[in-house]
Amino acid sequence: MPYLTTLEFPEIDQLRYEELCARLTSISPPPGILFHSCAAVSGGWRIVDIWESASAFDAFIDQTLLPAARGLGWSAPSRRECFATYHAGMVQG
Repeated sequence: MPYLTTLEFPEIDQLRYEELCARLTSISPPPGILFHSCAAVSGGWRIVDIWESASAFDAFIDQTLLPAARGLGWSAPSRRECFATYHAGMVQG
């Protein structure tokens, strides 16, 4: 069952997000990720993904993304959510 995940970082913009991505290029794409999107939101940056499992999401975030973000001086995410989905897939007309 796929998992819908959300991370939100306060005071992060596109430039700072791209700096983080540059640090993570050696593991792109992370194991278990199915879909990735991100955007500027009021007061920060939001990342919304679909993962194969909650454990794949947690492993990548805790072992890779957060240490890299801390290395750039980022605060901890103000929002971190992971939900089992009822449906995740392409929408066809």
